[in-house]
Amino acid sequence: MMPAACALLGLSLTMAGCGAGNASSLGSPQATPKAAPVSTTTTPPPPAPFPVTGVVADCTSALPYRLSQRPHAIALACADNGWGVEDMTWTSWTASVATGHGMFWDKLCEPSCAAGKIGTYPVAVTLSAAKTSPRGRWFSLLTVTWEAAKPPRPAPDSFRLTPPRT
Repeated sequence: MMPAACALLGLSLTMAGCGAGNASSLGSPQATPKAAPVSTTTTPPPPAPFPVTGVVADCTSALPYRLSQRPHAIALACADNGWGVEDMTWTSWTASVATGHGMFWDKLCEPSCAAGKIGTYPVAVTLSAAKTSPRGRWFSLLTVTWEAAKPPRPAPDSFRLTPPRT
């Protein structure tokens, strides 16, 4: 009958304290069972699912081509620096896509490329197609959405970007 009385009273006693045949427990207080030890070591946070992704912003300078995050400008025509985006403001930058707004620049080459002016056109920019290189993850594609008039000479809506180099 002692085990039933312990269960009815809702006491936190071990079965040894309430067991039949333990008459010495009648009327005497029971010791509270000790809690199991808890580990005090901390687990480090899990690693980020992807490292920070960058972009080669300046492919017109000497090697190495460094990766940049949230650059102010990105050269798109690396041979002559004839196309690019500048005055960038970034609204999002994740491991798989970056978005922002800026000005697309175009060498107008009138009367010649050496003497020509630079035209600028407002655009929305998306960086995507992240790839991995020995220098780190990098965006390989830049897409522009024209927010007003396009340049007078044909310009594509997307550009393959230069990979980082050592």
